[in-house]
Amino acid sequence: MSLLDTPSTPNPSSVSNRQLAIRYGAIWGGISILLTLIGYLTNTDPAMSTTGPIKWVYSLASFGVAIWAIAAAIKIDRDQQLGGYISLGRCVGLGALIGLIAGAIGAVFSFLYMTVINPGFADQMKESMVATYEEQGLSEEQIDMALSMASAFTSPAMMAVFQVIGGAFFGLIIGLIAGAIMKKERPYNAA
Repeated sequence: MSLLDTPSTPNPSSVSNRQLAIRYGAIWGGISILLTLIGYLTNTDPAMSTTGPIKWVYSLASFGVAIWAIAAAIKIDRDQQLGGYISLGRCVGLGALIGLIAGAIGAVFSFLYMTVINPGFADQMKESMVATYEEQGLSEEQIDMALSMASAFTSPAMMAVFQVIGGAFFGLIIGLIAGAIMKKERPYNAA
């Protein structure tokens, strides 16, 4: 009878998913770096255009990698580490941690990209913003005001900070959605 009384699944609080988060956060961050370098080397940087098919391709690829990384990590955590069960909260936490790691990797690269690899990035971004504002019919004064407000948020350091925060938030949202689909609560008698 003692075999039936012993739970067959591990206690989630005793199973760490940090290594899983580091692995999949690094994969997500690495592929994001690769996409940025491809855009830079092929002169199709999606940050320089606000519309068009190239922007869509890069956006879809980025979203696809993020969704895959978090869903794969949740599946491994659920099926291989937790005996087939995972709570929504653990999925959200894992997604946020993966996003935080990917965002931190991306932030370091982004800072290097804007200061070493492509030091003219800020000027290119400014030109792109001016062209967009002119297409919208803004006056010279309105464009200058918009650029002065945007300049505080487009410095390499601020963009790196926003990338870390954005990565964690985006990971949290994906973890919430994937968790709502992939969660499998443990029966009360299993723990």
